[in-house]
Amino acid sequence: MKNLTKITLILSVIYFTSISQTNAQGLVDGFFTNKGEANFSLSYSNSQFDSFFVGKTKVDGVPAHGKITQSIFNFYANYGITDRLTAIVSLPYITAEGDGVDDPINGTNEQSDLQDLNVMVKYALFKEELKNGSTTYFVAAGGSLPLGYEPNGILSIGNGAPSIDAKIGMHYKNNTGFFGTLAFGYTVRGEADNNLNVGDGSNFDAPNSINSLIKLGYATGKIYVDAWFDSQYSKNNNIDIANGNFFGNFPETQVNYSRVGANVFVPITNTIGLNAGIGTTVDGRNLGNSTTYTGGIIYSLKK
Repeated sequence: MKNLTKITLILSVIYFTSISQTNAQGLVDGFFTNKGEANFSLSYSNSQFDSFFVGKTKVDGVPAHGKITQSIFNFYANYGITDRLTAIVSLPYITAEGDGVDDPINGTNEQSDLQDLNVMVKYALFKEELKNGSTTYFVAAGGSLPLGYEPNGILSIGNGAPSIDAKIGMHYKNNTGFFGTLAFGYTVRGEADNNLNVGDGSNFDAPNSINSLIKLGYATGKIYVDAWFDSQYSKNNNIDIANGNFFGNFPETQVNYSRVGANVFVPITNTIGLNAGIGTTVDGRNLGNSTTYTGGIIYSLKK
């Protein structure tokens, strides 16, 4: 199980919850990479949805586009700076295509571009040894930088705002292979460019958010499986699509969600493995009611 848990950190590849917002819950979990070792992942995700949360109301048919299909190609890597400090980076390329008319804001029914460069560092504060396992308490900090895509529209692949993220969590691992992770975080977002001069032309203030993650799983030398619940609650702006203070300012909308999903990982060799995952939205605000399927290959570089 020891060799497998070195790899499991990269199983939580990013799950994209909508066209306008991404969920980076996969960047941080309770496993740490040993000093001097690294893991790399290439993954592909596909998401389709034909219903949408306009504000808090779920409607059939995505506004303007009817149905949206999204493909995500993601590169992920982590490196053990020390046994207690892990650095993480991810870079997704996303394509999104609508099935209806052109977006009324940005005038297109397709978007393709690199999204956000995400960087995090995770530190194990201390590890408590228990009779049948151990509990690790950890913190994480980092942020994301948008890479120039158009942020204003239903089809936009992100909100276009830089962010700073902080998390705190705990991870329990039983000697039999069962584990559980609980983490809470806060994201501070900056401004997004108003590339299309919507409204008075001022840049958009993307709302900050509170996020949480619960993960339960089982890991041995032959298989890894987990089930997770992830949520986000945006603060401050209280702007909903189609309400009185909405004028096409998509990056400023309040985006909330609750999602559930699962992962499975099977090692092929001592250094290479394959993983698959699914994530689906169970409740939301101003985002697509999506289900995302993910598959990837993982390479572990050991000392």
